[in-house]
Amino acid sequence: MAIPPPDLRVLCRRLASTPVDDLPHICPLLVSHVLRCGEALSAVPETKAKDKSSETATLVHRLRTHITTLLTGKSASGRFAAVSLVKAVVDVGGWESLKASDAWIRGLISILGKPDPLVSKELCVITLTKIYSLLQGYQTLVREMATPTLPSFVTAMLNLVKPPASSKAPKVPTSFVDTVAGSLSKIVALYPTTTRPFNAQIRAAFKAYVAPTMSDAVIVPQSLRESARSLLIVLHYTAPKNGSSDEWVKGIKSYIKEAHATADQVFRAVRESWESTAGYRVDTARTDGEPSGGGDEADELPAWTGVTAGSERLTGLVGQLIEYLKVPTKAPVTVPVGELLDLASRITLITLPKPTTGEDSVETNPAISRDEKAELWSVLPEVHMAILNLHTVLLRRLAVNALPLATDILDQMVRVFTSGRHIAAIRETVYVLAKDLLEISGPGLLKLTVDSMAPVIQSTCQDILRATGHYDSPAGGKQDSNSTSTTMNPNPNPKKPTAGKNGAGILNPQKAQSSGNADAYLTASTTTSSSPSSDPIFAAALSLLPLFLSRLPQRHLSPEARGLVDRTAILANSKQAMLASVLNPYKDTRGRYYPTILPFLVRQFPADQEVEVLRTNLMRIGAGVSQTVATSWDPEEGLEELAAAAAKTGDKDEDEDEDEDEEMVDAEDAEADADKEADAQLAAEDQNQKSKAAAAAAAKGVWGAAAEKSAAEETTSKPNPFATVPIDSPESRARRAAQGLVNKPKRKIEEEAATPSKRVTRSSRRKTLDAEEDTPSTTAAEVAEEVATPAVAPPPAKPVVAVMEQKEGEDDSEDSDSGESVQIDMSLEDSEDEEDEE
Repeated sequence: MAIPPPDLRVLCRRLASTPVDDLPHICPLLVSHVLRCGEALSAVPETKAKDKSSETATLVHRLRTHITTLLTGKSASGRFAAVSLVKAVVDVGGWESLKASDAWIRGLISILGKPDPLVSKELCVITLTKIYSLLQGYQTLVREMATPTLPSFVTAMLNLVKPPASSKAPKVPTSFVDTVAGSLSKIVALYPTTTRPFNAQIRAAFKAYVAPTMSDAVIVPQSLRESARSLLIVLHYTAPKNGSSDEWVKGIKSYIKEAHATADQVFRAVRESWESTAGYRVDTARTDGEPSGGGDEADELPAWTGVTAGSERLTGLVGQLIEYLKVPTKAPVTVPVGELLDLASRITLITLPKPTTGEDSVETNPAISRDEKAELWSVLPEVHMAILNLHTVLLRRLAVNALPLATDILDQMVRVFTSGRHIAAIRETVYVLAKDLLEISGPGLLKLTVDSMAPVIQSTCQDILRATGHYDSPAGGKQDSNSTSTTMNPNPNPKKPTAGKNGAGILNPQKAQSSGNADAYLTASTTTSSSPSSDPIFAAALSLLPLFLSRLPQRHLSPEARGLVDRTAILANSKQAMLASVLNPYKDTRGRYYPTILPFLVRQFPADQEVEVLRTNLMRIGAGVSQTVATSWDPEEGLEELAAAAAKTGDKDEDEDEDEDEEMVDAEDAEADADKEADAQLAAEDQNQKSKAAAAAAAKGVWGAAAEKSAAEETTSKPNPFATVPIDSPESRARRAAQGLVNKPKRKIEEEAATPSKRVTRSSRRKTLDAEEDTPSTTAAEVAEEVATPAVAPPPAKPVVAVMEQKEGEDDSEDSDSGESVQIDMSLEDSEDEEDEE
């Protein structure tokens, strides 16, 4: 260190020249100077200073002396500036600054007991928490500085946040209580042994903020609730020896029991059909007065009265259980999963009345007034959402270990969603939970479970389409869940067109006319809508959409649900969902593949690398197996059956060939005018024509009966429908001619040598085949023709919207008429027959 930093020199000069009362105004400037002097503040002082090093050490000492003077001074403004400078020096000063902060720690603790402004005390709490956190890494400093002063710090904070005996409200605002709760959470986790004596005092001071209700005297913000819950959970660190795990389990079970006791009072308006699997017995609640709970005892939560206050207490207790699963533990713990699911099952079994008919889904208690029942239905969605959040945190905490719980959690989720899908907050919570569920247990779900998720799939697509301007029904989708066409088709009546892309317009002009609202006929083109990406429901639904295609077993999805998801992915321009659809093609129960949406994906993302890689590989695969994919036919399928059938008919074919040879002798004797040379030429031409015809038939993928039967006339060997067609070369022609001479009977060979054979045209050959079809025997060629017929090709690609709007029954009836088999016309055209005869 040669030259001291200029910021250090300027800092010391300003502290010496600026009046004490003006220091709070220049605190930001002073702190910025300190942050740039980190190297000088953290340097180890040299024993033998040389050059400018002594000047730097002098300036650092002078700065620390100024801070100590301000911290112990009589001016509140000076103490505030000193606290700010201590925080900055400790942040950048390292071990050297911590070693010299003993006097600062005592000065900061003393400020908590002085009548300084609350902002100074809050800054003191933050600064001391930072110092004790940094001291944890140095055991020598902990023994010399932290252990002696920490009890005084905890006592000073508890004295500030403890409410007076005459009132339930604290002396300080909730923001300061929140700061103290966060500080104590860190201090207890770092110094559990030192803070163990304050365990009971901390519980008594912060228990009122765990599950506040409207009956309390103070409104507790959400941040204070979370801080107080975390603090009370961290107290299990203070358990002696190895008892932290038992203390954690004891605490969570106590809150589960308290939640059941609160539910006894809140749900007294209904007759529950729930039976506990954990041994809890429901207490019979009194029917007079209002439901109430809590008390003034040391181990009880504050008292509450009324259904709304009770629901807030129950929601807060479930939130405390959620916090138990979030906060890290000191040692491995045993989570009471059975008791948690038991509580969740009890709450989710009580569902909202049907919004369309208003009928209660559960049996109510006639002794309870109608007003209390209505109040219960109004607060029940909040309790349900708390349970759904509990399931979400439980899945994330247990990860793959939550696989056995997935089915029960999914059933409870669907039950809550079915009764409260008209509430946007419930839909958002369900989407988040469903995403975690499918990631853990999606591929192993049964068909009944997948079918039960149909309302979730439909609502997810509707929310996405509504946010992107392609769906105009009111939020919540008040539709008949029993109608397939209504639930899966955003526009059930195609004669009534939906509104424009922006979601504005008239869905029912008659309804607008009857209401007398003339403005309903106008298109709200000037209205500005928020971006869909800022909508939390749209974000949750869009992240869930690809999992319907990648994590759910596609064979369990109905065609309507798959079509709706595909269309939503296209209209929402979701690349992840479209990629999942292409990579997971849909095949129905008959083995038919539905059209892929790859063209839409390529068109919407032409420059995307993932899409390009997928398109290139699919094209390469399709080029290699185009015939197999097109016909969906495996050449090896049925090969053994074909061989067995051909073996049975082989004897019959030989007998028929001998009879045909004897009948042809007489006809060939009458045509013995040509010489041997012309006979060989005509035979070669005839063989060439038959080879070309067989090659053409094989190229079309059809094994013609005419080609097989004509080949059976020339040879007695069994035809192989899977054999390749030989190339018509001079060597192969000579080989086939020699094989034909060997297979012919001796008498037939002598007659052909004397008499040239008659040329057989295609028309005459067809007549011969028509005559042979009348015989009841089955030849090997016919068996080969039947087996070699290509399988049913996939149905032609239809528009995605049309495929989704059709019912499953209509799809089956139409496909059964058109896609059962392939009809092949084996007859030749007249023009070809005339050319052959000529």
